[in-house]
Amino acid sequence: MDDRSQQLTVPLVRALASLGVAHACITPGSRSTPMTLALTDEPAIIDWAHLDERSSAFFALGIAKTTRLPAVVVCTSGTAAAEMAPAVVEARYGHVPLIVVTADRPTDLLGVGAPQTIDQRDLFGSTVKLAHDLEPPVPGDAAPGYAAALAARLFTAAVENPAGPVHLNLRFRQPLVPQGPAPEAGDSPQVTIGRLIPTRDQVRQLADLISGRRALLVCGPQDDPALPAAASALAAAAGIPVIADALSQVRTGTHGLDAIVATGDLLALAGWLDRAAPEAVLRVGALPTSKAVWRWLGAHPEVPQVLIDAAGWSDPGAAARLMVRADAAETLRALAEAVETPAPSAWLDYWRRADETAAAALGNALSDLDFPNEPAVVSALARGIPAGSMLWVSSSMPVRDVDAFFPALDRPLRFAANRGANGIDGFLSSGLGSAAVSGTPTYLLAGDLAALHDITALATAARLGIDATIVVVNNDGGGIFHFLPQAGLPVFEKHFGTPHGLDLARLAEGFGVRASRITEEDQLMNVLAQPPRGPMLLEVRTDRVANVEVHRVLAQAVQAALVEI
Repeated sequence: MDDRSQQLTVPLVRALASLGVAHACITPGSRSTPMTLALTDEPAIIDWAHLDERSSAFFALGIAKTTRLPAVVVCTSGTAAAEMAPAVVEARYGHVPLIVVTADRPTDLLGVGAPQTIDQRDLFGSTVKLAHDLEPPVPGDAAPGYAAALAARLFTAAVENPAGPVHLNLRFRQPLVPQGPAPEAGDSPQVTIGRLIPTRDQVRQLADLISGRRALLVCGPQDDPALPAAASALAAAAGIPVIADALSQVRTGTHGLDAIVATGDLLALAGWLDRAAPEAVLRVGALPTSKAVWRWLGAHPEVPQVLIDAAGWSDPGAAARLMVRADAAETLRALAEAVETPAPSAWLDYWRRADETAAAALGNALSDLDFPNEPAVVSALARGIPAGSMLWVSSSMPVRDVDAFFPALDRPLRFAANRGANGIDGFLSSGLGSAAVSGTPTYLLAGDLAALHDITALATAARLGIDATIVVVNNDGGGIFHFLPQAGLPVFEKHFGTPHGLDLARLAEGFGVRASRITEEDQLMNVLAQPPRGPMLLEVRTDRVANVEVHRVLAQAVQAALVEI
């Protein structure tokens, strides 16, 4: 290895480890050898080997989302670096700390036909929070601590609010293997990240807005473990209901569920927000999964709406009247202490009755339907996965079904999804990366297209023996499009329905993953009752045309039951 490369990579990696980085995902390549060796020689970092860069980057993203610390992903030069772009995009918009290190050739080899060489400067553009292009300096030319300082800059940019990806492009010269002893480790700068605490004036302004009024708290997707207790404390103090997105972490747990509304999507579809319109709305987290909820908010700017967020701006309907730039959990906690007059007791009681009525109607209607159907799969997961589990949900229909049909539960569960950019790509890899480090039972719920898009991740699951149960709803194509106006187009089945006719259980077995086809609800419940031991795929076949009718029947049952309130 060129002395310059070793003088940079070894202290860089040691500094990252001292800051808390504990995982690195690595794909094969010659040009990335200096970083690969530095990472594999660092005892504080677990190195995960991957066959392709796209899957590796999403695996690292799953690790980072689960640990809430940056993971490193390393690749060689050329198109290998471009393969990581989808995961980098998801990390940026999903606020996931990711340190992307791409190996490159020196600048004198750009544009002269050198193999496996593309222009990697600013490869990810504005998607990354920090981009740094560097050819290791000659020893003695740079400050002794420059590598450790660079590590601190990368780490800080990745974790500070909003968290996201950073890119380090390293231009290595030959030779790429060690030529001498590794440099001595020096002291590394340490980094601490604080919370943005709301001011007393901000808290007072919010307290004046909701005190004594029929307010509503809407908790969208987020992953701050402090938020559920803060939301429940505010709900209790102010006497207000909480529409809790399944991905908000507020719908399940031991923080108190008296004010939690789990059927917000179905209630909004049934017109409940028009019947029980709030006088003020507080919003935290990302945009709610429920289109019915966020469309109602966007259509009613006359209702004072406050978005509490330290970094984002989740307001596509431009309905927010006040933006509070502060940590959401800290703000709700302070607001709970500042509210002087709760809402009239009838307000929360009215919403509780609606939620209980909708849940009962939904349960009765589901029991009358034949299994398998897609909402019933969500219901089985809710009843079957143990306390402390982590549930990853893919975009498209699965995340919408989880939001609509997963009930409030008094046992702690953690939900995760790649909802930064709402894509289905890399889902299996993200969930498997999470399962590899979570230390808790981990389950994945995927649609068939999401599973097929990332099917090679099953080879990684088998090779590494990752404990994860993967439930795939196979409706032979793009089921969500049947709910959209495109369903009436002449080319619908070819270009939107996209039937594939594949046996996913057999595919999984071909990758070395145990698999079963689930046809009975009891069969699914029995498997879910067993904690994951190695990877397993459960294929549940449904009909995407019939699925539209299933959803219609359930929505109508809820709407009919609400008439009685």
